[in-house]
Amino acid sequence: MNGPQPFIFESGPDVKRYAPATERNRDVIAETLARVLPAEGLVLEVASGTGEHAVHFAKCFPGLIWQPSDPDPIAIASINAWRADSKMANLRPAMQLDASADWPISQADAVICINMTHISPWSATLGLLRNAARVMPPSAVLFIYGPYNQRDVPLADSNAAFDASLRQQNAAWGLRFVEDIAEEAHKLGLHLDQVIDMPANNLSLIFRA
Repeated sequence: MNGPQPFIFESGPDVKRYAPATERNRDVIAETLARVLPAEGLVLEVASGTGEHAVHFAKCFPGLIWQPSDPDPIAIASINAWRADSKMANLRPAMQLDASADWPISQADAVICINMTHISPWSATLGLLRNAARVMPPSAVLFIYGPYNQRDVPLADSNAAFDASLRQQNAAWGLRFVEDIAEEAHKLGLHLDQVIDMPANNLSLIFRA
C-alpha cells in the first residue's frame, strides 16, 4: 500500500525504551488478535509507544504488514530502534501520527490501539474512532485494549485507584466507559462486536466496520 513517507528519527540502542507491562500482556493480546485479524494486509498500530508490541506482533503475524505510529518523537525513535534490531521485513518504520488529528494514511486492513484511551484526552479516542472508520474496509477490525469502566459492572479496586491517580495527574485522563466509546463508534458505522475480559482487569474491545 502506498502512503506518505514516515517521519524517521536516527535510532540506536540508547534510544530504546522499555515498558514492563508489554512483556506481561503481549502474548495474551496476540492470542486475541489471532482470532480477529485478517490473514494478510496492513495493520496500523496507533500509539505504539516503545515499539515492543510492534516487534512482537510482527513476529507473531508474518503474513501481515505492521505499521507502528506515535505522536511523540521520542517514541518514534524508540520504535525505530526496536525495529532495526528485529530486522523484521514486515515491520515498517514508525509513522508520526496523532490519534486526534487527521491521519496521514488512506487505508488499513485493521487498526489496533493498546493502552492509549486512559492516558490521553477524550478527543484522542474520538479521533481514533473517526479515522479508523475512514481508513478501514467493510468488516475490518478496530481492536482497542486497556482498562475500562462499564456501567452496571463494579470497578475493581485496583482500577478505581488507577483511575483516581490518572485524573490527579491530568484532569483530561481517566478510564473511559465502554458504553460511551460504543455510542460514538456507532455514529460512525462501527459496531462493538465483542468485549473480552483480559488479565489484570483489562478488556479487549473488538469493533467492526
